[in-house]
Amino acid sequence: MTTRAVCLAILALALVGVPVTAGGADRISVGATSPTAFDWDSMVAEDRGFFAREDLEVTITYMAPDLPIKALIAGAVDIAKSGTHFGIIAAARGAEVKIIGSSISGYPYDLISQPHIRSLADLRGTTIAGAGPTSITTVIFKDLMARHGQALQSGRVAASLAESPPFNLRAVDLGKKVLVRYGDELKDLQFSSYSTSPRLSRERRPVLVRYLKSVGQAMRWLNDPRNEKDAVQLLARRLRIDQALAARSYTFLVAERRAFRGEGKNDGRGLAEMVRLLAAGQLIPGPEPWEAFVDQAFMPPAP
Repeated sequence: MTTRAVCLAILALALVGVPVTAGGADRISVGATSPTAFDWDSMVAEDRGFFAREDLEVTITYMAPDLPIKALIAGAVDIAKSGTHFGIIAAARGAEVKIIGSSISGYPYDLISQPHIRSLADLRGTTIAGAGPTSITTVIFKDLMARHGQALQSGRVAASLAESPPFNLRAVDLGKKVLVRYGDELKDLQFSSYSTSPRLSRERRPVLVRYLKSVGQAMRWLNDPRNEKDAVQLLARRLRIDQALAARSYTFLVAERRAFRGEGKNDGRGLAEMVRLLAAGQLIPGPEPWEAFVDQAFMPPAP
C-alpha cells in the first residue's frame, strides 16, 4: 500500500470533520490539531462570519498533532494547521510542503511541577511526564535548561510537561505549580503555522489569500478587548468548559501572551528561531535559512 493510501486510510478511520458552511463557491479543506484554545482563530473566523465574507466554504478536520501535515502530503486537505516544526521537518525530509501563514506566536505553554519543586535546578535527576526525547517540546525544554545553566545528563530528565490553556490552568487548580512560563523565555517564535503544497499555492493562490485574510481578521477581532466577553463565550461553548476557565484562557493567551498577534502573516524572526531549535535538537539536518521552508508569495512586504 502506498504512503498516500495509508494516510487516507488513517484519516478515514480516525478523523472527525467539522464543516464550516459559508455558502460560497470556493471550498477549502483544513486539517487542524484537535481543538484547544490554540484554535480560537478558526473558531472566530467561523462564528463571526469572516470565512463567509470571503465567499469561502471551509471544512475543518480535527486530528492528532502529527496528522495535519501527513494529510496535506497525502492530498487529503488543502491546508495543514499545526505546529510549525511539523512542516519544517517534513520539508527538510523532501516533502512538498510550504508555510504560508502564522497562527500561534511565541510559546504559550507552562512548565507545571509539583509544589515542592522551587526552581529548574530542582528538576535535575527527576523524571517529568511529557513528550519523547526527539519532540519539539523536549527540544525547547532542553533549550530552556541550557539558558539557565542547567545541563542535562542523558536519561536523567525524560521529558518536559508543557501545558497550554485551559489545561495549565486546570493543573494549577488541582494544586500543581507553574514553575516556568515558556513565553517569558521564547517571545519570538512562530510556533503554529498554516502550510500547503507548492502545487496548491500556484493553482489556488487567490483562495488561499482569502483564507488567510479571514484568519487575520479573526485574530484582529479576538485581540480587541471589546470582544473579550463574546470570545470567552465562544471558547466555553466550543471546548465545553465553564466560562470562568475560558476567561482565564483569554487572559493568558490573548491579553498577556498576545499569541495571535501575527494576524496570519509569516514572521521571519519567529521562523528563524524555530529552525534554530530544530537544528539544535537534530530534528533537521542543519540550520538552513528559514526562507527555504516558506512560500515567499505569502511573506509580507518589507517595511
